[in-house]
Parts: sequence; structure tokens; C-alpha cells
Amino acid sequence: MSIKYDSKREPLAEVIKRATVNATYVIPDLQRPYVWTPHQVTMLIDSLFRGWPFGSLLLWEVKPDCFQENEGIPHRPFWQVIDRTGNDQGTTASALGQPATYHMVLDGQQRVQSLILALGGDQWGFQLYDADWALDLQDRRVRPSNHWSKASLCIDLQKFTVELSAKHDTVRKIEAGKILDWAILDGVSGQSSDLRPVNYVYPLLTAKANPGRFIRLSRFWDLVQKDLSEREYKKLLEPVLKEHRVGDADLPNLLDPLAEFMKVVENVKINGFVHALQIESFELTPQWSKDDYSDAIVNIFTRLNTAGRTLTREEITLAWLKVGWVRTATDGKTAGQCLEELKSALGDRGFHLETDEIVRLISFIWAVEHRHGSLLDSKDLLKGEIVRSMATTVASAWNRLRPRLERGADIIKERDLLESQGSFNAFIVFLTWYRLVFDRLEALSVGLAVVERDSFEKKLNAAAAQFLDRWVFGSQWANVWGDAAVLNFQNFATDLNDIHAKLMKCTASNLFDTVDEGIDQLMGRVSVKATEQINNTVVRDRKRVHVYYPLLWVWHRLDEARWRHSSVPMRTGRKRTSKLEVDHTVADARWGRLVDKEIATKLTSFVGTDEEKALVAPDDFESKFEAIAFINLLGNCSLLEKSFNISKSDEPMWTFLQQVHEFKEGKVQRDVWEAALSLSETLTSPDGATLSDIKTAVQTRDALIRKELSEFIAGTRHRMDV
Repeated sequence: MSIKYDSKREPLAEVIKRATVNATYVIPDLQRPYVWTPHQVTMLIDSLFRGWPFGSLLLWEVKPDCFQENEGIPHRPFWQVIDRTGNDQGTTASALGQPATYHMVLDGQQRVQSLILALGGDQWGFQLYDADWALDLQDRRVRPSNHWSKASLCIDLQKFTVELSAKHDTVRKIEAGKILDWAILDGVSGQSSDLRPVNYVYPLLTAKANPGRFIRLSRFWDLVQKDLSEREYKKLLEPVLKEHRVGDADLPNLLDPLAEFMKVVENVKINGFVHALQIESFELTPQWSKDDYSDAIVNIFTRLNTAGRTLTREEITLAWLKVGWVRTATDGKTAGQCLEELKSALGDRGFHLETDEIVRLISFIWAVEHRHGSLLDSKDLLKGEIVRSMATTVASAWNRLRPRLERGADIIKERDLLESQGSFNAFIVFLTWYRLVFDRLEALSVGLAVVERDSFEKKLNAAAAQFLDRWVFGSQWANVWGDAAVLNFQNFATDLNDIHAKLMKCTASNLFDTVDEGIDQLMGRVSVKATEQINNTVVRDRKRVHVYYPLLWVWHRLDEARWRHSSVPMRTGRKRTSKLEVDHTVADARWGRLVDKEIATKLTSFVGTDEEKALVAPDDFESKFEAIAFINLLGNCSLLEKSFNISKSDEPMWTFLQQVHEFKEGKVQRDVWEAALSLSETLTSPDGATLSDIKTAVQTRDALIRKELSEFIAGTRHRMDV
């Protein structure tokens, strides 16, 4: 299957016309924002007048019968004024009312937008803060302020005269970039009205204060007619110059060269062409369904506009959210503003998120509650009746949704989980669950007494916290966010939709049973694999014991005494700084010596070849490598904040511990500390201990750690540190 294309040469003037008045050229809202500056626009116009290449466009022809109502990529007309001083990007040109054949500019937005800002009409241009004007046009950095100016691209007749003289009165040699300037044409609303300091340096000149100097470039462009003589252009120019208050003394000196310059403009307008590749409208064929076509369009567009990177579903969904958002439901705020505020609120709670992740969160919640748990896929992204409805629904619920998500995020922060989780998707599932449960509590609390409601809320918050711990680590250890993340994410959405349906039917009397049932349903998808991972995670290399970090992070918190003692900072001597890291109890160098000693002892009475001698290993180990690697078992490791490194040394742990202030001063008793961490003197002071003794002690502690972690996933053990 392939998309049909039509290669064409589009007249430059026609491109500008189709993007301005009754525009049939439109921009998909999936496009990145317009980012060019006034100086870049000037340079583009200069390139056109020099006859340099403009580049090509990719257009998508869309006819009324291509899609049903509200289908297609959300789009808008091109900007008439680029406003970078407020929340909106500016004002748009008027679009031709549908139904009509129109063309989406899939590639080339920046250039087309720049063209029409320069040549589209009076008052078209930029509204920028004065500091931005100064930096862009004069490379002058000034202190930012609220002062702004709105300017249009003009021919500066004073610069025109200077450039003409520099080119020895040869008009065709004039460089357009040297006669163009941005000027304020609107004497009433072209600048902010705030008072400026006496010594304020204005970045732009105004036409009002400089009569007869600035004429909008589009005026010259609009005067162009094919094959007019210079004499005819003089007649057209004279009233324009007088309108712009060019003095009688200057008029004769300007008319002849400007009339000659008009022939240059005419050549650009009449003979300028833009190469375009046009994707033809959808036509149903046995091999080409509408879904196939839509998927192809989305991929073509997104790859072209992102340097080969396919846009995410979240970026496309955001475009629909912006189009269908109901601002009256969100106190006049746009979708972009609301999402940014939520992003900022979560950022205050320690989340470092991109807008994509916020959109994914919102889209997931909506799909769970309003789409039977079915997440959006590629073919849905061109269907307005599906995605647009999400904007309406989310906007209507926003003032209740956002506080709920923030409270759920508070719990995540309180549980200190932001640095311990593997995927934001795990938090999305939890936040959705949290929203469903507490929305249902709110609905049921109408019939509850205040004391009873408070009791319900406290109990639910406790259940939420314990579920959150299990869920974040269980899903991480089960590796559900790996290769099968998309499928698993969908499965969790389906489960949550089922949970939502059950919650909506439950009463206050069976709310907690329903909540527990939902938790069991979600944990059921991860518990088995998480437990397998707990039991199967084994590190062979000393340098990789950091793999145990999340396991030990949880284990140290499953017992109150253990947490209290393991959280004592272990600083020795003058080293006042410490860091949290996984370390051995018995140093591998010490263990390695014991292994070598036992092998040497066995070799004294061993009879065999050199090859057979090389295979000799301590009892209960198949090889020397297996024996050496054993000491890196989980049971020999702890997660401690300390200034020393046992695994790199050959010293017993107790050698380091007795240098720690708390141990030296008797504030922490050795036997109590060892008992809290399930350690023994065999491990902390292995001098005199045999290889077999140490092995047994490590294996016993290893089995204990894994058992308690499995109980944590099963929900029979909980964190005691919060």
C-alpha cells in the first residue's frame, strides 16, 4: 500500500494568498510552535529578492468527504500577529469555512508563516517584549520588563536612499535586507501604555514620529501587477507615498527609483515558485482503509516534523485537548495552562516530568473512566468524535481532578518513592486508582457522620500508602514496564475500569472489601513475577552489588528497629561526609583468601593432572569462580549511609564500626545493632570463622531477606519507616 502524491510548482503569490485571506492553507495543531524571530523573517525576504531557494512544502489535501464530522488532525489558520507577550500565540488569519478542500502544511510551516508575516497585509507582524526586540534586532541585552511593542516589516525609505547611493543608483543591486526594518505602525495600540523611564532606549522606531519614512512591505507587494511599466508604477506609488506623508521635496527623488524597484518586486511575485509535494485525499480501496490511511498520515507528518522521530500519542492527544478544551469550566484557563499548572504542582512535590507524561496521565484516567479502559491507539488520533470528547470531559472535571492528583502525589512524596521507582507509568496507575477510590468515598460520605467519614478516610489513606509501596516496587521487580510495557499498561487500564465499575456499585458497608479486592486484582498481575525476581536476583561481581539497592531499600524499612539502627550515619575519623550505598559485610578480599586457603589445603593431598587440579574448589562449590562469587550474595549486603567501603578492603566490618562515633560513645550497642540488621559476629568479625561458618551465616540471612521481601509483596509485611 502506498500514499498517492502529486508534485507541483506553486506560485509564491498563490501560497501567500491561500494562507491569508479565506485561508485554505492551514497548520496542524500537532506542529511545533512558530519559533522564528523578526530578524529571521527579514533574512528570508532578503533571500527571496536575491533569488535564492525557498525550499519545498509538503501539503496534505483534505476534502469534505475525507472524514466524518470532527475527524482529521486538529488544525488552525496561520497567525496574523505572533504575540509572545501573553499566554496565546496571537491572532490568526480568517479561515475559509468548511466544507471546502483545504491543505494542511505538514512541512514548511515556519517559512510560510514568515512569508505572510512579511507580506500578508497591514498590521501583520510580531508583538514582543521590548527586551526581545532589542536582543533580536540589535543584539542588545536589556533588563526584562513588561514593556512591549507591535511592529510590521517595512521598507525604510531613509535606508533605501542610503543603499541606492551605495549601489551607485543601480536599483537591481539593492540588497533587500539593508532597506527593510521593523517599525511600529499603529500609533494607538502599537506599544504598551506603561510609563517608561526618562532614559529608556526604545528598540523600535514609530511611523508616527518618523513621517514619510516607513511603508509596510506588503503595500508594495499588493501594488504588483503583471507587465506594468515603471511609468505605470509611478502613478500607483505616488498616492501611497503621499498617504505615508512623504514630503513634496522628497517625492520626485523617490518615485523613479521606487518604480524601478517595483519591477524587482514584480519579478519576485510573478516568477517566484515554491516546489510542493501534495498528498492526495483519501480514497477507499480494497487495500487501503481509512484507518490505514490515517495511520500513514500521522506517521508521515510526525516524522517529517521531528527530524525522523515519530511524535508520541501524547503530543497528538495534546493537540486535541487544546482544540476541545472548555475554558469556561476551568476559570478561563486553556488546556495548556491547566496542564502546565499541574506539571508545576507535581514538580513542587519532586516530580521531574515532561508535558508528555502529564498528558499520558490525563489520557489514561479518561480512558479508564470513559472508554471502558481502552487506551488511545494510532487510528484513534484522527477521530475527533473520540479524542475531542476527552477534552470536554477532562475540562469539566478538572477542578476536582487536579486536587485529587496532587493529594495522591503528596502520598508518593511522603513515602519517599520518587527516587526508587522505575517508571512514571507505575505512578499513573496508582494516581488513577487513588482518584477512583477517593471519588467514591466522597460520593458515599454524603450519608456518613463526620466522625465516621474521618475514620473511613484515615483507613483508606493507610490502605493507599501500603498499596502504593507494594505496587511501585512490585511492578518494578516484575519488569512490567520493560518490553511488554504497552500491553501491560493496557491491562492495568482494563483492570482499573473493572475496579471503577465495582466501586460505583458498592456501598459504605462494603467499600473496604471492594477496595481490597481491587488491590488484589492489580497486584495479582505483578506479584508472582516480582517474587520470582526477588528470589532469582543474584550478583556475581562485587562491582555490581548496587543491583540490590531497591531490594535493600525496602528490606531495611520493614522492621522498626532495623530501620532505626541502619539509618545511623556511619562516619569514621575525620570523614564527615557519607553516602548511601550497598556494601558487603564480609569483604570479598577476605573471603577470597579463605577460598584460596581451602583450595590450597585440598591440593596438598590431591592426586591428579594439572588440568584436574585447576578444577579443585571448596566443598559445596562446583568451581573456584562460584565460590568467589558467593560472597556477593544479597545476604552479605546492607544498604548503609557510610564514609567507608568494606568491600574494597580486607578488614572486618567491626573494624570500621568501632571507629564510628555512636559505637565509640556507647550510643549504639553492637549486639543490638547486629540483631536489628540480622547480622552476627560470624559476619561482622569473621576472624577465626571457617569458610563453612561464613557461608551458612550468609545463606541464612539471604533467605531471611528474600522471605521478608516476598511477604512485603504479598501484603503481610509493611514499611515501618513512615
